[in-house]
Amino acid sequence: MSKSIYSLVLSDGVVDEVDALARAANVSRSAMINRILAERVAYTTPEMRLQDILQSLENSILSSMNGAFMLSAKPAGGVLSARTSLKYRYKPTVNYSVEIFSENGRRAGELRVTFRTQNEQLIDDLTGFFRCWANLEQKYIADKLSCDIVYTISQGRFSRTLNSPDKRVSDDELGVAVADYMAAFDGAMKEYFMRLPDVGEAKKAAENHYQSQISKQTIII
Repeated sequence: MSKSIYSLVLSDGVVDEVDALARAANVSRSAMINRILAERVAYTTPEMRLQDILQSLENSILSSMNGAFMLSAKPAGGVLSARTSLKYRYKPTVNYSVEIFSENGRRAGELRVTFRTQNEQLIDDLTGFFRCWANLEQKYIADKLSCDIVYTISQGRFSRTLNSPDKRVSDDELGVAVADYMAAFDGAMKEYFMRLPDVGEAKKAAENHYQSQISKQTIII
């Protein structure tokens, strides 16, 4: 959606109240005024749609994941952050960040998974799981749908683009789908680590979990 610069004459008191709303929502004054006007004229902006997706994602995390995730902060600026823990010696924290954005009018996003660790063995094991997960998605999604899934795997870090191939999926359904994807990823990772150091068994456990979840979800590519 194109944007232009407009000059408005507003009361100082009105601006103060708008600024308070903007601070609470962690958005700019212009974004808040745009949101207020859009709501008044019943116009849905791309930013509002993205917020709807994040709200659906937040609701799913809080209500339907059996406490597996904890929100790190309220969603703001198109980003939701959550965390969980991994049963691995000292129970390292797994940090999840989902950013939702509009790309040429298309809903899209990115999932980032990070660990703060200097433990070389944990980093190696994480890299092994991330590659295992990427191979599973190549096998069960990318090859079947003839599509590319974009990943980045580095030292204790994993990122992946998030898109739905079905344009009929609503914003609310897309938020639920992203939450389901996070739960499937987290569950498979925990199954994988429970079988270590037997890497072969770890990969089998991760694949079994992946197969049990993939049929229940809206496909994310």
